[in-house]
Amino acid sequence: MLEEIYITKQHLSSPSKFKSIDELRNLVIDLKNRLNIGFSEEDLIFLVLSACRCNEFGIVVEVEKNKFLMDVKALKNWITEKLIPGTVLLNLDDPDILRLLIFSIEITYSMFSGESRATVTQKGFRERKRSFEGIVVDQFVGKLGEVAVKKFLERHFEVEIELDWEISSDITSHRNDIKNSKKLISVKTSPNLAGIWAEADEGYDYGIMVKCAVPEHPLLQFFIETCGFKTLLNFVESISKDELIREYLNNIRTRVFGFSNCGQVRTQITCFVCGYFQISEDNLKNRGEKLEYLGEVREQRHFVKVCDLKYTLEDWKKFLEDIGFEKVQSKIEPPASR
Repeated sequence: MLEEIYITKQHLSSPSKFKSIDELRNLVIDLKNRLNIGFSEEDLIFLVLSACRCNEFGIVVEVEKNKFLMDVKALKNWITEKLIPGTVLLNLDDPDILRLLIFSIEITYSMFSGESRATVTQKGFRERKRSFEGIVVDQFVGKLGEVAVKKFLERHFEVEIELDWEISSDITSHRNDIKNSKKLISVKTSPNLAGIWAEADEGYDYGIMVKCAVPEHPLLQFFIETCGFKTLLNFVESISKDELIREYLNNIRTRVFGFSNCGQVRTQITCFVCGYFQISEDNLKNRGEKLEYLGEVREQRHFVKVCDLKYTLEDWKKFLEDIGFEKVQSKIEPPASR
């Protein structure tokens, strides 16, 4: 296995160029198989790109202008000490994921009916109107990180984390993403695995960042695996005499049920709990400031690079105690510090 890989500033700036490096792809495939990493090959490449961009664990060393050496040993250390311990696998039939699905659908209905003051216009996309399905998926992905944090903390510590499933018409107040915390916690979910910035709105005490690899069509996947899609196809077949449509129905059955029988939930969502940071004036960025690999800050909020997040089990223990969980006990012996 290669111990060194050379990359350039152009590779770091372009995810497509970064993942086109043959030596890197071969390395990622090898590490994924040997270390049993839960992310797909492509998702893992983007996570490695993020680690390289902010040089976590000293993964990259500049050898000449705009040319870097990737230290494979340091990369393996980052994977085994930070990525794997922070990885959370969520099944579609997990009770909290099912709660999240129903919550996402109901809050979207509330938005369209005017029961919630949240807007159906997507912020940051030139006031583009979103479809009902698009908002449901946005709500699902946006709150997915909270479920991952709950699972992560309950897996490692003797604690019970309560999430906020209430739908409120008041969007002016800060909602606490950990309901039974004595301090205000903001959990942000990012599907951008190559991103390097954790963020939190003003007014919170702590920010937590979670990166999630979400199936491309999560609502359809729920529909397929719980037999709802099969029911629809059977209904269409029962009322249609069109041979061409019947051919399409058979094609669809082959495509969507070839890998899984309905009633057998197999799809997993893989999340990486990157870590947390404490809100302070030092990490407050003003509107108009430009951040590396992110661009211009659109509204004033707090930003911290992922390499500066607290992530060890000892860090999380201190976090839990600070937000009001007394006498926190670890379930797993923490690994030796670096």
